Amino acid sequence: MGHGGVPIYLYVIAFFCTCGAIALSLLHIYRHLLNYTEPTFQRYIVRIVFMVPVYALMSFLALVIPMGSIYFDSIREGYEAWVIYNFLSLCLAWVGGPGAVVLSLSGRILKPSWFLMTCCLPPLPLDGRFIRKCKQGCLQFVILKPILVVLTLILYEKGKYKDGNFSPTQSYLYLTIIYTISYTVALYALALFYVACRDLLQPFNPVPKFIIIKSVVFLTYWQVFHTSSFQLFSFPVLYVIGSLSLHVTW
Repeated sequence: MGHGGVPIYLYVIAFFCTCGAIALSLLHIYRHLLNYTEPTFQRYIVRIVFMVPVYALMSFLALVIPMGSIYFDSIREGYEAWVIYNFLSLCLAWVGGPGAVVLSLSGRILKPSWFLMTCCLPPLPLDGRFIRKCKQGCLQFVILKPILVVLTLILYEKGKYKDGNFSPTQSYLYLTIIYTISYTVALYALALFYVACRDLLQPFNPVPKFIIIKSVVFLTYWQVFHTSSFQLFSFPVLYVIGSLSLHVTW
């Protein structure tokens, strides 16, 4: 058995998965740099793809060295903010920049929709103000995330933070609430931006990219949140899964 009763074979599997993910992503980055013909787009793509080595290595180290998992998780979470910023920048670059988006969407509106939770609102004009609000919705997460990461480390050193502890005397509860609001606003802003610009983004086949980015950045957060909740309410079996997930997010 390894740390925390984790079987050794899981460490071995994790090691090979980590090495495979890092090798494939670095090869992908190398090929982009070797054929660096579209720097406007490729610089953002390289930064986004580099998320794979960061996630893989930090998650593996958090599994192997659980006592230092909060520091490894902080590095990973800090890079998440950088990825969201670069993904938004990539989308804007694809459509020619904010100015080109405004000109292309001039005169269009976003109809009320139950799916987008705009059913009780009047039609939204797709103008510069709309695009600016979408950017602000994403950038608030980009700015807030590193601040909360630093705050988490400070509170952890002072004994006021513990992963999965929802006690009112611990800061985990309050930071989780702030994180949840920030994540939700950023996800909603990205969804609105995509719906507004989907015709302009269509030549770049953005749907798989949107799904992957949202899955990696946002679903991993909800994974940790729910596994922490499982521990809080002592769900059988899920408690054990939650204990492992708090140290490593794949």
